[in-house]
Order: sequence, then structure tokens, then C-alpha cells
Amino acid sequence: MIPKDFSGLYDRLSYTHGREDVFRDFLDVSLFMLSGGTYREDYDRLSISYKENEMEIFIQMLHSVAIHSEGFNDVLGDVFMEHISHGHHGQFFTPIHISDLMAVASGCEALRRGQSVYDPCCGSGRMLLSAVKASTKSDISNRPFCYGSDIDLNCVKMAAVNLLMNTIPGEVAWMDALTLEHWRSYKVELVSVCGVWLPLLSVCGAGDTSLITRIQNTPQVKTAKGMGQLQLSFDF
Repeated sequence: MIPKDFSGLYDRLSYTHGREDVFRDFLDVSLFMLSGGTYREDYDRLSISYKENEMEIFIQMLHSVAIHSEGFNDVLGDVFMEHISHGHHGQFFTPIHISDLMAVASGCEALRRGQSVYDPCCGSGRMLLSAVKASTKSDISNRPFCYGSDIDLNCVKMAAVNLLMNTIPGEVAWMDALTLEHWRSYKVELVSVCGVWLPLLSVCGAGDTSLITRIQNTPQVKTAKGMGQLQLSFDF
């Protein structure tokens, strides 16, 4: 669900800059803010296109998303489907209650810190959020390393923002999951500061990724221990 306060702020900026541009730029502002100002590559150009008061609106939008993303909710994915993709290129994201069901059915509750999970077409990172939601049911600190990849850069940035906001370690790669051609990765590392785990973002260029090596060294899909084949049937 898209927060009403976010929609109002988003509409204000979209009157003069266009919805797609505003959403793309919002992701860049979010990455800049959530990285503590260390990631500037796509942020610096925004000061030319937006006035100071408009930049403040971006901050308010991020605050709204952060509040409504608690509990591993995917607000960004809802905004993207409603205002940007409109289903073009098949970009319909799995409803959150379905992704939650799939995470439990595939044994994500058994995942432990130090293990990893991978979504090759991660979109906004919704399946990764559901996997972590399942794994943290018994222990909130039990967060597996989340690998994600997508060929759409906006999706990659959404997933990276979701990992940062939810303090999830992982790597989201901008790449072609079929050919394994890689262009950029957003890596989130958790650092302990005074006993509190904080997410630290780093951005790496083409070829600088551990994901492809992991894919190439994984000969087969492993089935979670004790998990049998799942069948869903519906009677009409």
C-alpha cells in the first residue's frame, strides 16, 4: 500500500519533473542519504535539476517510506507498479502475502546468519524481504546474506534501498542473469557501532562481484532439509 503522505509529495514533484524522472531521482537521493552521504555518483546531478525546497520534499518522501517499510514491507515496489511500470515488460511484482507464503514454503525459516539466499530477478527485493521476515521469526538478529540481481537499474536501486532500510546484509547486482554480464553492484555490509548493527553501502563497478562466482560454483539447487514437494490445490 502506498502511504497517502508519500503520494501527495510525489504528485507535487511530478507536476514539473514527470513521474518516471522523479521516481528515479528519489532512489538516488535515498541511496545518498542512507549511505550517509558517501554515495554521490548519481546524486550530484540532482542539484542542477531541482530547487532546494524540492530536494527537501525528497527527504520527506524517504521518511514516509522508511516509516511504512517497517516489518519488511515493500512500499517502493507498490509505487513502482502503480506509477512507473504499469505492467510494461512484464514488471508485475509478486503480492507480498504470496511472497511471504513462498518464503515459508521453501524453508526460509531455517535460514541462519552466514547462509545466503538469491533471487535472480529480484525486482524491488520483495522476495528477499519475505525470506528475511521468515528467518527472523525466532530471532530478529538472524539475517541471512541476500543476493539479488535484475536487468532494470531502477529495480536494482529499489532492492538496495530496501536492504539498507531493513538492515539486511547483501549484494544487489545490475546484471543479466542469463548471460551473467555484470555492470554494477550495490553491496550492504553490517557494521557494529556501540553494539548496534548499522548498514554500510558500497558500490562496485563492472565485474566486481562475488555473486557470479557463487552462481558458477553452485552445481544444483539445494532443497531445505525436511522439505518435501509442495502442492497447492483449489476446489471450485
